[in-house]
Amino acid sequence: MDSSANDIGRHFRDRPQPTDLCDLCGAVVPVREQTVLRVQDSSAVTMDTRFDGHRLLRTCGEGHMSRLAAVYRARPFVQEELWAGQITRAVSVLGPLPETEKYDMVVALTGLDEDQIMRAVAWQDSHGQPSGDAGHS
Repeated sequence: MDSSANDIGRHFRDRPQPTDLCDLCGAVVPVREQTVLRVQDSSAVTMDTRFDGHRLLRTCGEGHMSRLAAVYRARPFVQEELWAGQITRAVSVLGPLPETEKYDMVVALTGLDEDQIMRAVAWQDSHGQPSGDAGHS
């Protein structure tokens, strides 16, 4: 092997590997060594609608994953919470609009019907804070 091939190989070996934090203890873990699990979570709403209602857990090992997964298994999936997060995302994407236009646009963006929107608003009012991670991921 010539020296330029060795230099290229060394370059890739010496590069820092991507890391992430353990969702339970906060330890820095190389991505290739993480334990990863997708769980249902009605509070999980990001800018990518494909992942609504699902959270990707990342931990430093099986023990922490078992503990964290148990928390999510015990947490009820509340459809109204998911809808509230989807509405929050839609409103943040739309920006300032007249209320009459905003309602129609929220319906179009979320695919929710009037009953679902009313149930989501009632859930939101009873919990007092925006739902989901929309705008933060």
